[in-house]
Formats: sequence, structure tokens, C-alpha cells
Amino acid sequence: MKKSNVQCLIVLLALILFSPDIFAQQASNSQTESTPSKFALVIGNGGYSNLNHLTNPPNDAYDVAAALESLGFTVDKLIDGSLDQMDNAVIRLKNRLSVSKNTYGFFFYAGHGVQSGGENYLIPVDANIPGESFLRNRALSVQSMLDELNNAGNSLNVVVLDACRDNPFSWSWSRSGSGSRGLAVLDYQPADSIIVYATSAGRTASDGLGRNGLFTSQLLPNLTAPGLEVAEVFKRTGADVADASKRQQIPAVYNQFFGTAYLGSRPPSVYEAGEATVATGSLRIATVTAGTIQIIGEDVNQSAGLPAWGSIPIDKINAGTYRVVMTYGDGKTEEKTVEVGREETATLDFNYRPAPLPSPAPVRSKREIAPEAARLNTIGAAIGSSFSAPWFIGTIEGTYAPWRFSFFDLGVDGGLISGEKDVTHYSLYPFAHYAFFWPFTGSIGWYAGAGGGLMMASYTFPEGTVTRNIWAADAATGFIFGFGLTVSYSLRTDFSTANNKFAVGYCNFA
Repeated sequence: MKKSNVQCLIVLLALILFSPDIFAQQASNSQTESTPSKFALVIGNGGYSNLNHLTNPPNDAYDVAAALESLGFTVDKLIDGSLDQMDNAVIRLKNRLSVSKNTYGFFFYAGHGVQSGGENYLIPVDANIPGESFLRNRALSVQSMLDELNNAGNSLNVVVLDACRDNPFSWSWSRSGSGSRGLAVLDYQPADSIIVYATSAGRTASDGLGRNGLFTSQLLPNLTAPGLEVAEVFKRTGADVADASKRQQIPAVYNQFFGTAYLGSRPPSVYEAGEATVATGSLRIATVTAGTIQIIGEDVNQSAGLPAWGSIPIDKINAGTYRVVMTYGDGKTEEKTVEVGREETATLDFNYRPAPLPSPAPVRSKREIAPEAARLNTIGAAIGSSFSAPWFIGTIEGTYAPWRFSFFDLGVDGGLISGEKDVTHYSLYPFAHYAFFWPFTGSIGWYAGAGGGLMMASYTFPEGTVTRNIWAADAATGFIFGFGLTVSYSLRTDFSTANNKFAVGYCNFA
């Protein structure tokens, strides 16, 4: 046998022996390539040491990170980052994206951002930037960050900058008296990227009045809506921000990605059951309340879950009539019929909102409860003097609070002393106070008030008994503790003499 024939035989045997493994490996690689890896870096800077604080960026970062994780992203989250931390986080993201071409990257930043000379910068929380020339070395350059992501060579990078707030630096107003507002248009945008500004270049964005900034509050429901292509996510977000702001804030989207990508799940193919005919249309179903959607038609009988404020786009479905049933978590169902026309898009909205559950009564201090329930009964003991009356005084009070943080005291002091030089002394002092209460915390408060009463005293001497009725005024102050203890001090006077009273008692709020 010739040498060339032997070589051919060896190659043929190798193909027969090893081709199954090779083909299996190729199939495995093909399957892996079909499902992209997804990595994200989310930064929220709000606690600035040298600039005004921003409330919402950390909340935005927490919520966007949670949304991306629910979509299958591996998320690196940085709250209140320094320049070194931000630089290192960008490098980590680039390294992760460099592993495979079939990788999606997502960069989100909320916080202060400025432009200088047409270049954009993201401001670390510890930045000390006394002048514009310091930006290059003390802030994160957006263009440098984009260059890093571009060098990763992955298939898609999404960059979202909710950083278009007013320039926080006083030196930004020095040139021509105008200053630089918002962010600048990018000089160079990497291929296979989508760059999103919270508002148009040169404009400022609202920090929001709720938990999130205006832009992020509208991004979150679109980001997690099932089956939305990435360009559609930001198209809808932009429209929602424009509507919510009455067109005072218009996001800017710079798109250099010309493929098709889904950050979360793809549209459920079950709705394309049956062989599609030439007469096809599309259907979009949206809901306010989470539930299970079921579409029933000639060639379709399928179900899928929808989150609150979610939607499902069905890009290709045979023209015809469909019955759509929405079942909610509380057992409520809605049923609607929709007609899908050829090359038309039909929309169907489910707007059911369940009745709100009764909210629990707010926890309030009993000092703030309505008058009919605000009764305070105290019993205590005091040591003091009562116009040459006894040194031991027992006190019983009934307190009524007609308004918040104020109350009436109606009480009686009684005293007894005997055995001293054959003198027996009884006293009775009915009094009334009107007082104000200042709560310090949920467990302690201070009160002060004034009032008066009639001191009725009886002195028994060997020679006989003497009674005295004396009108008196007093001022009182003290503390009421949440567990029921009261400590008070009173200064009383009959307009010729004065005395002191220190009392400790127990309060029982009824």
C-alpha cells in the first residue's frame, strides 16, 4: 500500500472515531453562544462630602441593580464610590465582557455629572475639584469609560447616565455668565452600543420627589417588562419620561447597535403556535395588576405570567379574533375580545386594580389620641411643704387631654402630720392645671403648665383647732416616660410665702 493511501486511511479513521465528540462539542458551543452572558456595573453617588447631597441616586442604584439581577445579569453595585473605586469597577466590567463576544454589558450611573470642553465627567463622592482643570484627574471621564467597554469587543453595551443634574460647581458659571448645564453630546460613540441620557444634551434632569429620580422611575417598569427588545425598552422609557414631565424632560438615546437583543426574556414563542399565514398582524397586551394572561384563538391556547405594569408584545400572530382572559391573584378575572387585522397592531389594556387592603391604624402616642380616649389617671407620692403643712403629701390626679400636646389636670393633694409637739395637721388642696406637652422621642416627653387651687388646712393644738382656707397658684414642670413613670416639680405660692413639691407617680393611659 502506498504511503499516501495509508495517510488517507489514518485521517479517515480519525474522523470516524472522533467526529461524534467534535460534533457534540460544536453543538454545545453553538448552544452556549445562543445564550449571551450578561454583566452590569451600577453606581449610585449621593453622599457627596464637598457638594450638595443627592437623595435618590443610591435608591436608583439599588433598584436598577435588583431589576438587572432579575433579568439574569451578574451585577457589580457601587454606592457612594470614590474615583479609585469607580475606575477599578469599570476595569472589572471590561474584563468580564472580554471573555466572550456573545456578552451583554450594562453600565448605569446616577449622581452628579458635568461637562467641560465638550467632554462628560462623572463625579466621585469624595471629589475635591476647585476648578475646571482638575476634572481630568479627579473625575471619571465618560469617554474613557466608553473606550474601555469598546475594547472588550463584546456584542452589546448599554450605558445609562442619570447624571444630567445642574452643575454643582460654582466655577462653572464663570465663563460668559452662563455655565455648563447637563451633559454634552458624545464626540465618539463606540460600535454596538446604546448610550442613554436621562435628558437631552445640555439640559438638566429632575432628581424626583419620590424614592427614585424621574428618569429611573420610568425606566424600571420598562426594563423588567417581559419580551421587550432593548431598543424598545428605551423608546418606551423616553416616551414615559416625556409624558410624566409634561415634555419638560426628554431623554436622549444614541443608538449604534443594529442587531436584535433582549436584556431579559424573549417574546414567548408559544403565541406563534400554528403555521403563520400571509395574513398576520401583531398584538400588544398590557396590564396594571400582575396576573396570568391566556390567549385563545383558532390556533392558539397559551398562557403566560405578566407582572404589574407589564406588557407582552406578540410580533407575529395570524389575523383573526382572539379571546383574552386575565386572571389576577385575588381570583378576579377579566375577559376581552380583540380583532387582529392583517399587517395591523392591535392593543389590549387590562386596567383592573384590586381594592386596597385596609391600612393599619397609625401607631401614635396616647398623648395624641382623640379627646374621648385621652384620659390619664395618676397616683403618686410627693415630698414637699404646703404652707407650713405636712412634709408628706399623697396625690391623686385625673387628667383629660382635649387637644394634642395639651391637657388639664384636676387633682387633690392631701397631707397628714401628727405627734410633733402635740400638733396634728390635716390639709387638702384641690387644684387644676392646664399644661402643654412636648414629646422628645417615642418614649419620653416634657411638660409644663400652670394653675391653682384652694388649700384647706386644719391645725389641732392642745388649746383647740384652727382651720385655714388659702387660695394658691402654682407652676409645674416634669417628664412623662413611655412606660408610665412621671416625675414632676411644682412651685406654689399663696402670694405671701412659697413652697416646693417634688412628686413621682405612675401614669396609666386609658
